[in-house]
Amino acid sequence: MSESLHKSALLLLGHGSTLNADSSAPTYQHAEEIRRRGIFAEVHVAFWKEEPNFRQALRQTNCTTVYAVPNFISSGYFTEQVIPRELGLSGPVTRLGHQDIFYCAPVGLDPSMTEALLRRAEQVVIASNEKIADPSKSACLFICGHGTSFNDNSTKIIHEQAAIIRARGLYADCQAVLMEQTPFVKDWRTLTDCPDVIVVPFFISDGLHSYEDIPVLLGLTHNIREKGFTNPHVEDHRRLWYATAIGTEAFIADVILAQVRQFQANHAGEVTRQNELGERVSPLEALSRFLAEKCGPWKIGEVFIRPGFDLCHLADAKADPVSLTRLETFEDLRKWILLDSAGGFRPLRAAPNLRPGWLYHASSAEDILLALDYLYPAAVANWSLTLQQELPVTAWKETAERQTGRFRIVREIDDSLIQELVSAHCQSGCLKRRLWVPAHQTLETRENEILLLCPEACNFLVGKAREKIKGSSEE
Repeated sequence: MSESLHKSALLLLGHGSTLNADSSAPTYQHAEEIRRRGIFAEVHVAFWKEEPNFRQALRQTNCTTVYAVPNFISSGYFTEQVIPRELGLSGPVTRLGHQDIFYCAPVGLDPSMTEALLRRAEQVVIASNEKIADPSKSACLFICGHGTSFNDNSTKIIHEQAAIIRARGLYADCQAVLMEQTPFVKDWRTLTDCPDVIVVPFFISDGLHSYEDIPVLLGLTHNIREKGFTNPHVEDHRRLWYATAIGTEAFIADVILAQVRQFQANHAGEVTRQNELGERVSPLEALSRFLAEKCGPWKIGEVFIRPGFDLCHLADAKADPVSLTRLETFEDLRKWILLDSAGGFRPLRAAPNLRPGWLYHASSAEDILLALDYLYPAAVANWSLTLQQELPVTAWKETAERQTGRFRIVREIDDSLIQELVSAHCQSGCLKRRLWVPAHQTLETRENEILLLCPEACNFLVGKAREKIKGSSEE
């Protein structure tokens, strides 16, 4: 890796979900592994349907050079349209204010994905109680993707991988199948005559699609997570093995780094410049000044920060640290804050339902900042920009106009209805202070506190807006 990466930030971009706790897990896991290796000065994540969102992602970075890598399978709708629009990119190299953004290829385009698909197919059979004597004579391998009408490139890589594997002759047949386009995965029974069938989801995470949608389409079960599933499924004397999503493989961290290396090779004359920060105060600088100028303890949301840099829940501010569960790593912290006290998924990090009973010791201001980005994504960055009067605020109408696909319908919601949604979901369900119209709130200066700010309607509220029009069954 280039020495310049030690002065650069890596931004890993995932899909995320407000409905499923597993969707963002692989993106976080790969980011944590790359951060552990110490290659970049910073490693951050951002999501389309989870916090921190794409539009706020670059605010978190303290570096002037940022490598953005889409943790997506294909080059299509999200990587060619959504991400560039949300980040404000004009091409592979974009200058945004004081930062140079280097937009790399999606992880799914890396050639190593072929071996990963084959390995996943082989492993799912080995792990079962039954074997396939000669896959080259009796087995069909299905590579399953999503499919979308928004961009033809979205399915291109899936068909290409199926063709590459088919040409090797390791299986009697290998085909691409899709959830929402032909050839449909639900038609697997008629797509092949092979007695043995293996289905590998070409997805980044084991989320709603791989755990619920595809098993239903295959006729296996309504929910693998809840009802379980034993490979192989036997139907009319045919056997079907169903694997887990390929993006959960640990080697994906190496694929991410490979995409950065490939970008450097393709744009060698454009990635050597190191920029000065200029007048902007970075989130780290703002936090460091705050901690130095304000005597502790400090507060942000439901988090209490003791002098000495121990973070805990406000409810545990007076508790003996020995009585609290010590979270040693960012992975520990991520898993703790993922669920509320009742075990439910917390899609909204600023919801007032953070579980108490924990303690995380930060070794430095940098460590605190990263911990807070797990607890309240982009909160310090937004607060820092507000201090400098530079925080962009987006009105509801503009947020609604950016919605595409099945969320396009929220454009129909007027100001009175959005106020109704805010009253139902934001007033008591979120600790942030809303800055966007028509739900604007006034800010109050609070001693020793970093305010949680909401510069635009979040994806959780957008989802509730769609649900208001279409009904909860549609979600």
